[in-house]
Amino acid sequence: MPVRHKYNPAAMHAILSSPQGGLAKDMLKRAVRVQALAKKNLQRPPQRVKTGHLRASITITPFLFRSYPAFRVGSPLNYARWVHDGTGIYGPHHQLIKPRNANVLAWHGNMGEFVFAKSVKGMPPNPFLKDAVKAAKL
Repeated sequence: MPVRHKYNPAAMHAILSSPQGGLAKDMLKRAVRVQALAKKNLQRPPQRVKTGHLRASITITPFLFRSYPAFRVGSPLNYARWVHDGTGIYGPHHQLIKPRNANVLAWHGNMGEFVFAKSVKGMPPNPFLKDAVKAAKL
């Protein structure tokens, strides 16, 4: 029994670019998996959860990329990148953090006391999003 297929580019484009199509549904499923894993990864060492704002801010944003549906998983918080990539000697510049306009850095410690230092090492990275994409097998 012979089988014939006729390729229709316009119909194929409509199927792939439809927000209700299989491609969009599969991508949304993957985005939800990446979001859940990223939130879970924030709990692992080096743990950076104090208030939970970063974890709660990880969202899925739908958009069109070259007229095809796509989803962006991330956080709008300005410090999310510092947690993800690390800072100081652990970050992209690999340098100690030193004060710019003073002789020492100052901050409140864990017990509320002031802490002073001429430089700090920074914090190790927690690549919660990058590892979530790998673990989601994308």
